[in-house]
Amino acid sequence: MRRTGLLKAGLATTAALGCVFALPAAAQEGDAQAQTFGQIEWNPSDWDKARMRSLAARPGPMTYAVTRWNQLIEQRSGSFEEYAGFISQYPGFPRQDYLQGKAEAAMADTYVDPARMVAFFDKYPPISNTARAQYALALRAVGRPEAATVAHEAWRGGTMSPTAEATILSMFGNRFTEADHVARMDELLWQADLAAAQRQISQVRGSSRALLMARLSAAQGQDPATIGLTVPANANSDPGYLYNRARQLRTSGQNMAARGLIANAPALSSLPSDQRAFVTEMRMQASDALAIGDVGTAVRIGKRALQAFGPKDDVSQMSSGIRDEFEKLFYPVGEAALKRGDAASAAAMFEAYGASQRTAPARTKGFYFAGLAADKANLQSVAKRNYEAAAAYPDQFYGQLAHEKLGRALEVPTGVLPAPSMAARQAFNAQPLVQAAREVGRMGDWRTAVYFFRELGQQADSPEDWALIAGLARETGRRDLGVIAGREASTAQIYAFAPYAFPRIDVPTGTDRNWSMIHAISRQESQFATDAVSHAGARGLMQLMPGTAQEQAGKMYMSYSRDSLIGDPQYNMRLGSGYFARMMDVFGGSYPLAVAAYNAGPGNVGKWLRANGDPRTGAVDWVDWIEAIPFTETRRYVARVLENAAYYDALYPDAGNKSGDYPLSYYLGKRPGQ
Repeated sequence: MRRTGLLKAGLATTAALGCVFALPAAAQEGDAQAQTFGQIEWNPSDWDKARMRSLAARPGPMTYAVTRWNQLIEQRSGSFEEYAGFISQYPGFPRQDYLQGKAEAAMADTYVDPARMVAFFDKYPPISNTARAQYALALRAVGRPEAATVAHEAWRGGTMSPTAEATILSMFGNRFTEADHVARMDELLWQADLAAAQRQISQVRGSSRALLMARLSAAQGQDPATIGLTVPANANSDPGYLYNRARQLRTSGQNMAARGLIANAPALSSLPSDQRAFVTEMRMQASDALAIGDVGTAVRIGKRALQAFGPKDDVSQMSSGIRDEFEKLFYPVGEAALKRGDAASAAAMFEAYGASQRTAPARTKGFYFAGLAADKANLQSVAKRNYEAAAAYPDQFYGQLAHEKLGRALEVPTGVLPAPSMAARQAFNAQPLVQAAREVGRMGDWRTAVYFFRELGQQADSPEDWALIAGLARETGRRDLGVIAGREASTAQIYAFAPYAFPRIDVPTGTDRNWSMIHAISRQESQFATDAVSHAGARGLMQLMPGTAQEQAGKMYMSYSRDSLIGDPQYNMRLGSGYFARMMDVFGGSYPLAVAAYNAGPGNVGKWLRANGDPRTGAVDWVDWIEAIPFTETRRYVARVLENAAYYDALYPDAGNKSGDYPLSYYLGKRPGQ
């Protein structure tokens, strides 16, 4: 859930507290003027000095809050008050919805005072319908008149405990209409709460009963017709019936019949109330079609999935679950259609995927391939529209490729970060999230810091928010705050934040020729956190495994120190740069292959060259080869590092490689636009 913008939340906090928090001195420096790229660029040593000041500061009051947050995230169970109390005291912390879900689940196990429940849900509306039903009963218990309204919403919302169901029906049932009972039955069937649906069907007596009876039988695994039910003639246009019947056919092994039902049904007569469930079933059916090579049916199923959304629906702003299902459905279908020669259908599938995504990497990938497919289908206006959509993100791999397709040199957009007022800074610093991010930055727990820094970026919704985050990054000397939050800035197209999203660091003497790659790899690997340690044990700026670092130290006639991989950034970069240079030698100076080897090892890269062809010979396109990498992490890693290198060259022409107007093609080793 995207919450209120940082500045708005901070103003609300200061108003609620009736006080003003003092800013650390460093937070008041450096933002007196409106900021452009040239005005806010810091020397690398400035970051390091700020970091030392932050480390020297005394632990603040948020140390306990961050520690407690970690405990609540990790613990398997707890009381309602543990979770709700923490959310109330520290609103806006990362994974707040997850903690609230735990609070709501805990209500099933222990008694919660109605007044306490009402106080919490008044401020943080229930996430689950089960909690909404309990909220309605708590409102009734404390004599609040809106109890009836919330009970009505909960009844139509589906699943709740059997006790709450009986109580709400007893207390408020005389207010419920036939439409309310139909809506509840519909939701219960989408939620597969079949026990409650079996009880609820007795409440439905009107014209909808026959269709809902047919849906219930299908949801229970039975063919409605074979058990003597009358299936309305227009049932296949109802999204709920189509979903339940197709799922029943698929789970009973009648896959071809299921796919035929979906592909040949008339247009949906309404939108499904559970769009995610509908798209998930369409994804599974399309995947089955692709598995047997039936691309045409998969395309028709993809088009059916799009009917689940209205013209005003923006999937990119919906839940991550729906966005993930779109990716799993539309990208593979588009890819298969393109390979089969149906470029026009491929363009439609790829564009649907791109438009459904929120992050810049996913959006640009969808739009770029939509443009490519439209080009092949000779749909020039469609191609240009999608290339332009991808090119709007010039710091992204596919955005940079789109620039080349449009015949444009890669240029760094310019912009201005506003100068926040003193009141804005005070409001910003009053927020628990900001105070915690500052403390996490001092504490040095990298993996926890990632959560808090990312949350700052996700809550930012104005240029002033980004200016305040920039100031916090400078104050704490945390380049990784700028990089992590900067990914959200890229999605929001706030390019004045670029110097923070792409910071500089002093590289070791003698490694200047690898300046761009040191920065590109460090940005992806550790986001420039010198103390980063991964779950696998990789350490420091360039995330070197101790064994690899020890081997490389020997080859460079350097002493090996495990502690220095974290304690000495220059040592880490020297070894990392040396290892990358060795991979460049192994793969004949090919940047993509060396980057892939840095992440997955040279042995795996050799296997992929044998399996998928060698793009250095022209036998396979570089982009196709990268997309064929079987390791998802490595596939994304190669794109991220190469886009970083290209953008660093464009941002810092005095230090980066002289890679020209089309730096990504320089790194790929191909002609621009091809």
